[in-house]
Amino acid sequence: MAAEAAFSSARPVDDRYRPPQSGELDEIADLLADGRLSGGAPVVPRYEHALAEWFGVKRAVAVNSGSSALHATLIALGVSAGDEVLVPATAPLPTALPILTCGAIPVIVDTARGSLALNPADVSAKITDRTRAAITLPLWGYPADNSAAAELLNAADIPVIEDACQAHGTMISGRHAGTIGRAGCFSTHDRKLLSTGEGGFVLTDDEDLAEKIDHYTHLGHLGGAFHGVNYKIAGPLAAIGLRRLPGLRAQLQARRANAARLLDALPTSGVLTELGCRHCDLPNYYNLVLVANPDCADAAAAALASAGLPPDSIRYGYRPLYRRPVFAAYATACPNAEALAISTLQLPVHPGLTETALQWAADQLRSLATAERQRT
Repeated sequence: MAAEAAFSSARPVDDRYRPPQSGELDEIADLLADGRLSGGAPVVPRYEHALAEWFGVKRAVAVNSGSSALHATLIALGVSAGDEVLVPATAPLPTALPILTCGAIPVIVDTARGSLALNPADVSAKITDRTRAAITLPLWGYPADNSAAAELLNAADIPVIEDACQAHGTMISGRHAGTIGRAGCFSTHDRKLLSTGEGGFVLTDDEDLAEKIDHYTHLGHLGGAFHGVNYKIAGPLAAIGLRRLPGLRAQLQARRANAARLLDALPTSGVLTELGCRHCDLPNYYNLVLVANPDCADAAAAALASAGLPPDSIRYGYRPLYRRPVFAAYATACPNAEALAISTLQLPVHPGLTETALQWAADQLRSLATAERQRT
């Protein structure tokens, strides 16, 4: 853990995790000595091989951002202007903007009640002959059981893309998030569990799809036969990822232990509970996500913000996707997603939190839950 001096009453819990040094400087020094720093550096395929091995898939294609990963995957699946892509109403902007980049139409789907999973009934109602793909989203690193929706999508021959940009190490039915659909897209932005500053990657067991993504993100390999863009990850970023990847399991263990610590502080009143998932699933705790009773959700969010623990609803103005002006034209009734956005409270539980900060956060949660129980 970080030094105790990191705790400050003015900023009691730092939501940004700074990974310990893992030999990145040595890897970058070797890269500088070699002189090849671009996406063609030898470290890039080494990084891709390590990613595929860690997640247990056939192929990984490293790119320069999670948004690029999503866009390239949509293009490789044949999504083009006028096509429709199903996307959950809980999606943040980076999940849905690549749909617009393709010139496609985002079809916003409600989630199941109290869940991040796509609502099968809404999926069924919104599939058309123009639907080319569907995106699922284990937001905040929380697993969701999309099996019912996936069954409908598979029957209609609609590929599923997992936006696992916040879900490194999240487990769903014993498999890593991002390895269940046709492809899984990840970000390695410096707020993510695997951090390279900027960057991303796509995972898939479909060799043909991987080749299409690889060609598209590498300017068609300059062969002139295929259109492509330059989404390559730079060599130094791949070097950072290669050295930090082995520490991911220890980070997951620490996040899960810290989350358990805060959950243990909650009284059994039920005013605040953890966002639910099945016993066979396991969050990575990108954030610990609590759900407040509807009658106290606003007060709980305000109290946490006042204490220095602002949830996403306050820090980022988090609301369903169609409440952003750029997606307002695609609005549709999504009551379950509305309820989830209003009632969820996100808390940092990364390994950089000191013992003092963890205890302080536990005390704040206990005090808040007790006060709300008495008020209601």
